[in-house]
Amino acid sequence: MFLLCFPALHFIIFPGVDSWTYALSYLPQKEFSFGQDVIYTYGPFGYLASGSLLPENYQQVAWFKAIIHSLFLGLAAIQFWKIQSVRGRVFWVFSILCAYHGLIALDYLLVLGYLLVLSWSPSLRDRKGLAIAVLLGGWAGFSALVKFTAGVMTFGALLMYWLGHLYQRYRSQPRRQGLQEAIVVLLTATASAMAVAFVGLHGDVGLGLVRLLPSAAIAVLWGWTTQRYLKGNRRWSAFRPSLGWMSSLAVFGLTLLVRVLMTERPSLLRFVLGSLQVSSGYSSAMSVIGPSVELGLAIALVVILLTLFYRCATRQSLGLFLALTFTLWVVLKHGFVRQDAHVFMFFFVTPFLLSLAVQPRPRHPTRRLSGVIMLLMVVVTGVYWQFPGLFGHAKIGWNLSLIPQPKLVLNRVAHLDFSQVFAEVQVANQPTLLPFTLGDDVRANIDEKTVDVIPWDIALMPANDLNWQPRRTLQSYTAYTEFLDTWTAEGLAEQPPEAILYNFVDLDGRHPFFSEPDTFFHVLSHYQLSSEFPEFVPTESLPNLMLLDPRESPLLWLEVGEVERRSLSWDDTMTLEATEGTLLRASIAIKESFLGKITKTLLRAAPVVMQVTYEDGTDASYRILPTTSENGVILSHLPRSPQEALTFWQGIEDLRLPAAVESITFDTSNRLIYRPQIDVVVKAIAPESGTSPGDS
Repeated sequence: MFLLCFPALHFIIFPGVDSWTYALSYLPQKEFSFGQDVIYTYGPFGYLASGSLLPENYQQVAWFKAIIHSLFLGLAAIQFWKIQSVRGRVFWVFSILCAYHGLIALDYLLVLGYLLVLSWSPSLRDRKGLAIAVLLGGWAGFSALVKFTAGVMTFGALLMYWLGHLYQRYRSQPRRQGLQEAIVVLLTATASAMAVAFVGLHGDVGLGLVRLLPSAAIAVLWGWTTQRYLKGNRRWSAFRPSLGWMSSLAVFGLTLLVRVLMTERPSLLRFVLGSLQVSSGYSSAMSVIGPSVELGLAIALVVILLTLFYRCATRQSLGLFLALTFTLWVVLKHGFVRQDAHVFMFFFVTPFLLSLAVQPRPRHPTRRLSGVIMLLMVVVTGVYWQFPGLFGHAKIGWNLSLIPQPKLVLNRVAHLDFSQVFAEVQVANQPTLLPFTLGDDVRANIDEKTVDVIPWDIALMPANDLNWQPRRTLQSYTAYTEFLDTWTAEGLAEQPPEAILYNFVDLDGRHPFFSEPDTFFHVLSHYQLSSEFPEFVPTESLPNLMLLDPRESPLLWLEVGEVERRSLSWDDTMTLEATEGTLLRASIAIKESFLGKITKTLLRAAPVVMQVTYEDGTDASYRILPTTSENGVILSHLPRSPQEALTFWQGIEDLRLPAAVESITFDTSNRLIYRPQIDVVVKAIAPESGTSPGDS
């Protein structure tokens, strides 16, 4: 089992959208501060789980994966021996195999191992309860530094478990002291998570630990003083759980919170708030709709599992089932926001959750129900294991495909030679990066400059050994919200790269101008086609690449004529009235209905499409993001091809632009998700040098 399920170590520098794996490994080496300089779905330790192997980190990555893999299998083995029934043991092994079959990164192993330890935890009382709170809180804090979603899942599960404990303490006597003890436990767990995350955000761990010392000193002083002078005093007997050494860690957490709020670099507060922006925007910006039958199957499984959880839960196990319910919800969102290969995450993780749920001795009426649900789960996962094409998915050939090939499993012994693994990755990187090599003249031009790439092909940096200066969201499609878009534009203004490699492409049917409208408009105003390379600077994989240089002075835009305000219904056609020499930029407010907010929170939002009719009579449809469209989307000219995009950049000075748009219409697959009215504010703008006084 250890060799069969050994996690993939051969993480090369992936091209295209997945080139973020290189960024995860590059950023910590250059001491970028997550939350301050950049924000992404992963944290500063993300490279340990999903980063490309580099000379500086391959030993750390390999050891981390081996340790987490060994730890998880060790915990799984303990659980196997704790299970009494043969049926339970067989399904437990099946659930472990499913988890490994459906995982591409180790962040889920952190979460599943966490749930396993949580299921063993006794009541959160006394010193043992505080020790468990410290362990689980620290685990959650570390998980957030690997991937923020993993931190949310682990700490959220702990919070749900604590709520069950709180209910139990509320029903017991004496009630007041029980509630105080529960609050101390929660503050202790939070303090542990906060301390680990705060120290981990520091590139220098020693400095992070030093910054904990004032809080630790105050906590020790509190514990000693209250233990000696107050805890034995009858006047303070009602507050006894909040006094003494037992509460010192809670005080440590409260004082550390002040320290965190006062520390600007690294900023744990900005890391959390920025990561929440990424998480909240993902449900709308990255949603992909798949077969409704598949979604219905997933929801049916969720309802069945929740029914079982409800029937199995007792006062003592309520916290565990709340934690499993929370995890089930997050896994559903992770699997079905983008209803593509991500669905494997849901269908291959739910057997693990089911197995944890049925291990506590349930009441007799649920035994038959749990057996039926186990059988159903085996059938569903079996379909996705062997016949995923039924729902339009490609069959995945991950670890368990090696079961009938024992020799290949034994060959994985070579994984334990980390130097050999890295050498193999280095060899594999060469053919991957070669198609991204720029011409010698282009490389000579930008060799000494700081360079960024738009929208996402970060592989250009290692392929050409360039001095990469990443923008704050790393790749264009990750600017999921207005805040992230504006924040990225502000970062470009504060530290502009000396060159930008620009490719006219986007994903999910978006127009390349739409992903980060504020950032794109900033680039449009401050950069121009290189005078030395006014045409494409192609590579084998990117034939339509452009090189942008900073302008000597930015374009200053003036409003021309009146601002047009329109309120459109779905399918209403809006005619654009752009005069020659102007550009139309619009703030488009597409607001969610009350039902839409609930749907987005529980699952995802429906994509919105803008249907475009061009002046030459051609039509096109582009996905537009309600989460960023109020930042100002260019409407009057939307290039349809890389050649038109090149012409757009060549003509921006005098606004002789291609692909003029005549009218637009908005549509969505589920109009109940959004309000019936779409507010559009259109401004005609022109560069200052090309505008006559009477027009402005």
